[in-house]
Amino acid sequence: MIFGAALPLLAGAWQSYGAGADGGLEERLKPATDFTKLEVGEAKHGGSATSRGSTSTANAFSLSSGNMNFRRELDFKIGNSIFRRLWVSAPSSTDASDGLGPLFNSRGCQNCHLKDGRGHPPLSADVPDDSGSMLVRLSVPAATQDEKEKLEAHSVNSIPEPTYGGQLQDRSIQGFKAEGQLKIDYKEKPVTLAGGEVVNLREPSYETLFLHDGRARNVTEAILWHGGEGQASRDAFASLPKEDRDRLIAFVNSL
Repeated sequence: MIFGAALPLLAGAWQSYGAGADGGLEERLKPATDFTKLEVGEAKHGGSATSRGSTSTANAFSLSSGNMNFRRELDFKIGNSIFRRLWVSAPSSTDASDGLGPLFNSRGCQNCHLKDGRGHPPLSADVPDDSGSMLVRLSVPAATQDEKEKLEAHSVNSIPEPTYGGQLQDRSIQGFKAEGQLKIDYKEKPVTLAGGEVVNLREPSYETLFLHDGRARNVTEAILWHGGEGQASRDAFASLPKEDRDRLIAFVNSL
């Protein structure tokens, strides 16, 4: 009885791996010559989860898995709508989308994960990039035995900076100031490949800009730009001897 039930499976295996299987394998392993169409075996390169839609468009990462049933497809579409939603600060007439801020990096998931894919750093230091897909993580060395054990056990990936937390938030809602800005400059770096070919790669360098609008290039400028309620502290700093100012700046930079 068991053998009889297995006959269809054995027949299918023979068709796939029996006579002529070597020829089929050789066909699959041949170097590609025509890149305008799928090769043998590429029709479902993601297995049964391969999307039923076209994967040759800019929306490839926005499509659901091909093996989702109708109920799961509904869950996917609801989740995708939340992923694309633009959040606003409260109170708002849009109850389902309020709660943004006071500090943030972007108003929606889609703003960073463009087309549901990966983000990218600014393409050039001279060209403004408002895509918001560059995220700067902040951390400090483990200071206690408990923090060291958490890092060793991989229960946490890093120890957040005590003041700013785990990431620099460069945007804020009305009435609040952002934590700061990040400036990225690139330097062309020639690299020799194994075959002797020389290519130029971009080596980034990062600089934190202070104040909510990023106009201060260092701590000293950030202090001296202050006025209003901060005027007294600004004047006190400016009246310090140079050696005391240097020690204070060194302390702030060490935090």
